[in-house]
Amino acid sequence: MFTREVNENSTMKEALAGAILWKVDCEKGEGIEISEKYEIRGYPTYIAMNGAGEITDRWIGYEGAEKWSASVVAAKADPRTITAKKAAFAAEPTLELAKALGSDANTGSQYKAAVEYYGKALELDPDNAKEYRDQILISMIYGMEDESFTMDEVIAKAQPAMDSDKTPVKDKLELALMMKHFAGKSGEMEKAVPFIEAAWAASEGSTDEEVIKYRNYMAVDHALLVEKDSAKALELYRGRMPEGWEENANQLNNFAWWCFENDVNLKEAQSLIHKGVELAASDGQRANILDTAAEICNALGNCDEALEHIKLAIQLDPDKEYLKDQLVRFEKIAAEKNKG
Repeated sequence: MFTREVNENSTMKEALAGAILWKVDCEKGEGIEISEKYEIRGYPTYIAMNGAGEITDRWIGYEGAEKWSASVVAAKADPRTITAKKAAFAAEPTLELAKALGSDANTGSQYKAAVEYYGKALELDPDNAKEYRDQILISMIYGMEDESFTMDEVIAKAQPAMDSDKTPVKDKLELALMMKHFAGKSGEMEKAVPFIEAAWAASEGSTDEEVIKYRNYMAVDHALLVEKDSAKALELYRGRMPEGWEENANQLNNFAWWCFENDVNLKEAQSLIHKGVELAASDGQRANILDTAAEICNALGNCDEALEHIKLAIQLDPDKEYLKDQLVRFEKIAAEKNKG
């Protein structure tokens, strides 16, 4: 989508005027070395550089043409290096510097620094509190992986917004969904339940179309985590799948992955994921779906079959380091099972 839009979208073309856009696949060839040099942690990552090759801005993720273009325009407006921007911020914190340095820190996995910068942005621009709060929470959840933050610290940041009467109901629903994602990452899903319950109660009886849309989306999580009714959750999730999903490789993968993540309906998921492998249009897509198949087999106790799937995935996409890491993980699981 990005490639198409950058070639066709007038806003993006205008933002890039006078700049050179260079695309690198960081999982193949020289891209692997470039990824290590610039410490690429996720995709897509965008790095702005000056003529001397010094980094002036970094951000991660593509959230549409308008937001991406705004990032490019901001990078062009202040071509100082990151080092110079940090010095300027220390002397006189400004909103633009806080946002730029928060983005840079987040992209570079410096999550504690990112939270501090976005916290300053929130202080300087309280009218856009949701934007900065979301960035703070996202930085914290990634920081949980290297133990920079705990789930309880994330909750402490999120709870005031959920409790406040000033927080719009739609924002509470979004926040609850975000906390559910975070709790899943930390393996503490039960800690998301109070947020889902609070958002569900706040949205009860709303006639706002946006609120209804979010509430309908949350109905699956409410059934699964609050009502503890996995059959109802499965029925609701199946009902929101797009028409024709059972003949679409990506959608079959999405459905099977949801079943795997929630330990629901694994036998059917296994059957459907095999169909997804057959329908895959490319080796890369097939490798990705085989990874899901391996996870499901492993969850069902079929360690040897999981290894077969992941080995085939590596044959199809040999440059993907993640798959190699998965092989090591599944080999370890199989070895421990054989010992026991």
